[in-house]
Amino acid sequence: MKKIYTIICILALCGCSGFLEEYSQDKAYVKSYNDLDEILLGNAYFERFRVEYGWQFTGITGETYWPYVHVMADELVQQTGGGDSWVEEGACGTIFGYHTWQYRVYENMEGKTAWDDAADFRHLYSHINACNIVLEEVKAFENGTEEVQQNIDRIKGESYFLRGSCYFFLANLYGKPYSAATAAEDPAIPIKLSNNVEDKYYQRNSVAEVYEQVISDLLEAEKYLKDVPKKSVWRADVIAARLMLSRVYLFMSDYEKATEYAQMVIEQGPALTDLNGFSGSEFLNPDLSELIFSTGASSLPGSLSFYSSGEGSISTYVTNQNMRISDDLYMAYKPREAKDLRLEHFVVSSEELGILYKKMHGPTFTTLEMSDIFVLRTSEAYLNLAEAAACAGDETTAQKALNDLREKRIKREVFDEAEVNGLSRENLVHFIREERRRELCLEGHRWFDLRRYKVAEKYPQETTIEHVVMNKVYNNASGRYETVWNRKFTLTPDDPAWVLPLPKVELDKNTGMIDNPRNERIGVDVE
Repeated sequence: MKKIYTIICILALCGCSGFLEEYSQDKAYVKSYNDLDEILLGNAYFERFRVEYGWQFTGITGETYWPYVHVMADELVQQTGGGDSWVEEGACGTIFGYHTWQYRVYENMEGKTAWDDAADFRHLYSHINACNIVLEEVKAFENGTEEVQQNIDRIKGESYFLRGSCYFFLANLYGKPYSAATAAEDPAIPIKLSNNVEDKYYQRNSVAEVYEQVISDLLEAEKYLKDVPKKSVWRADVIAARLMLSRVYLFMSDYEKATEYAQMVIEQGPALTDLNGFSGSEFLNPDLSELIFSTGASSLPGSLSFYSSGEGSISTYVTNQNMRISDDLYMAYKPREAKDLRLEHFVVSSEELGILYKKMHGPTFTTLEMSDIFVLRTSEAYLNLAEAAACAGDETTAQKALNDLREKRIKREVFDEAEVNGLSRENLVHFIREERRRELCLEGHRWFDLRRYKVAEKYPQETTIEHVVMNKVYNNASGRYETVWNRKFTLTPDDPAWVLPLPKVELDKNTGMIDNPRNERIGVDVE
């Protein structure tokens, strides 16, 4: 059985009780870099939680990684077509507070606690803590043989990659989107880089400080991973570090750097998968040729209406799950229905079945192999390059990158570069962003992208989101589910709810830490 060290645990930003829970001071358990590698695997990489029946059964345990990011944006809506999808323990009820941008995100539609709002804060800082410890302890094994040093460099590179990525996700969940004009003042999350237990209250570092740390860590990751052979798609390599750098620089509107790193990924990373002739059951799978990296598992099984090609000629579909693909997302493909192959492999629709998700599900309700919030593919590099180049005024490079991607996504017999080459300036950028929506749907990008579009240095773009939620309860007398209310909730561009509130437990334990503002909202009744 594989040995996994569990010496590291972070309970919270614990104020006077210390940021980190105490761990053994006896370093005898670390006898070689292999022991540190086990710590890295067991504590720094995301866990592959087994989610067989969806969010409603994980509940307040908070086992999955920010699944609510899929329902805060415009990709998913409540399924209202049969079954018991309205009951409070259903997925829509469980994450109702996130889906409708409530002040108390952890409450369901009945006002009961249904979600652990501190879980992601706790998980991500636990991974950061593991990285801090590994980076400190690995120093004892440096200056060994060439083989040893290569493994030390890999361990350091993976640790920097994971720590930088965790801080990036934390900043984009709990801080405002990066804007050069305000980043130095906008509060984000605390930064801690040592593995020492500190008896202090923690305060929030600025968005600028966190992004500076993210860039620093990812550059260190690139340095140490540059000459290290790739182990697997489950372990970070230099291509993964460079793709994350291109994403972070794009979020910062540093179009030159975003372009530079995206081009390196395209030149040195795996080639795009061509949907022309694609014969796999699900597109997102561990054998996908363009897959660069994935950590964690999928939170979508059991909560989202889906279609699977199944094993062999057997097809599986589930249409009465608690959430479904939104009409908005489907319509992003619909005008190109006759030629966009993603309507066969990502999102499918029929009069009988409705709109179903097919991109990643497998033949069962369980998808342990692939993450739906931290997966890196070559296609993102093309989109990062296209947007960065277009915003920098290099429309030729942007058009080529976009056409190179679309050539693998559009039916070969009808693909036409003129559709993209006829666009310029703002129209080109908006088309690229819509292409990003189509290509990266339900991979954890959309919510973060909508946030950054509003403050983008070039061609800022505002979005209003509306979600309609129906609340039904079971009537024992009639034996039927009956509607209690049906309401529309709206998130406007200037609403403070584009930033998550800090977990209550963190605010309680860190005196003086200021929360992100949020509004109470009850929605508007609809027919």
